[in-house]
Amino acid sequence: MRKRQTGSESTATATPERRYIYSGDNRPSAPGYVVRPNRRAIRRRISTFNIILLLLAFGVSIVLYVNNIITVNRLVIEIDQMEQKYNAIQNTNGALQADVTQKAALDRIGGIARDQLKMQYPAEQPAWIDIDTDNLPEPKGR
Repeated sequence: MRKRQTGSESTATATPERRYIYSGDNRPSAPGYVVRPNRRAIRRRISTFNIILLLLAFGVSIVLYVNNIITVNRLVIEIDQMEQKYNAIQNTNGALQADVTQKAALDRIGGIARDQLKMQYPAEQPAWIDIDTDNLPEPKGR
C-alpha cells in the first residue's frame, strides 16, 4: 500500500517524468532530479538489398502485366476468328437447310415419280380392312 507523501518526501521517491521536452527549458518539475534529454530518433536506414528487392519485384510485376495484356489480345483475336468461322458455318447450314426444304417439296417429288419412275396415283381409294384377332388360328411352330 502506498503512503501519501508530502513535501520533501515526494521529491525523493516520486517517479521521473517520461515525457519529452520539445521546446523551452529543460528544467525538472521537481527539484533534485536530473533532466533527461529527449531520446534521439532512431533513423532506419533502407538497405541496398531492400532497394534491389523492391526494384526486382516492380520489374517482375511489370513483365507479368505486359504478358497479361499480350495474352488477352491474342485471345481476343482468336475469339474473333472463331466467330467468323461460326458465322460462315451458320450461313452454309442455312443454305443447305433451304436446299433440303426445296428438294423435299411434294410437288417436286411427285413430278419426278411420274416422269422418271412412271408412277401414277391410284384410280380408286384404298379400303380399310378390319381383322378380328380372336378368330385367328394359332401359328404353328411355336
